[in-house]
Amino acid sequence: MAIVNGYVTRNQVKQALGLGTAALTPDDDEIDQVVTSVSRAIDDFTGRFFYSLAGTVTFTANDYLYLPIGDWSAVTSIVIDQNNTGTPSLTLAANTDYRLATNKTVPGWPYTAIQITSFGSNALPLGVTEGVAVAGTRGWSAIPDPIASATLIQCARTHGRRNTPFGIAGSPEGQIIRLLNRLDPDVELMITPYRVPREAV
Repeated sequence: MAIVNGYVTRNQVKQALGLGTAALTPDDDEIDQVVTSVSRAIDDFTGRFFYSLAGTVTFTANDYLYLPIGDWSAVTSIVIDQNNTGTPSLTLAANTDYRLATNKTVPGWPYTAIQITSFGSNALPLGVTEGVAVAGTRGWSAIPDPIASATLIQCARTHGRRNTPFGIAGSPEGQIIRLLNRLDPDVELMITPYRVPREAV
């Protein structure tokens, strides 16, 4: 199988495992599956994804001036349903009607919100169901180094589970260790800064 939106390559994992880069059967298919699974586990932990996905997403605005939109590496257009017709039709002018908000302290951080300007002619259609259509590329333009490093660590650990099917491993001191049923602590340390805060339910 092929890796789908993985944060490391098959050869990077093989080299980390000391397997070289020559074709190995069935190891290559297993590694591909591990890379995809670990990448999705990191997405789930952080509440965001780090690959690119082009398309259009519609939002319902709960504020006239500010709308969180998730992660976008590029936004090509924002169209609003200003008359509540069910179809967005008015294209907002970039830098005049709106600006895109991002984490300005971290280079490479994606756009995460629409900020309506004080000098533009239009505002977001408050409460209009799917009244804001955002087109462009979602996700990140490049995989952050800590995400790639964390993926590699977790892939090596997950691949090693083939030798410990019941989650039990031995230590150099002869002790029995139960493997954790969560991400590696070092992995969590690396990716926690990228985690989206989640409201308590």
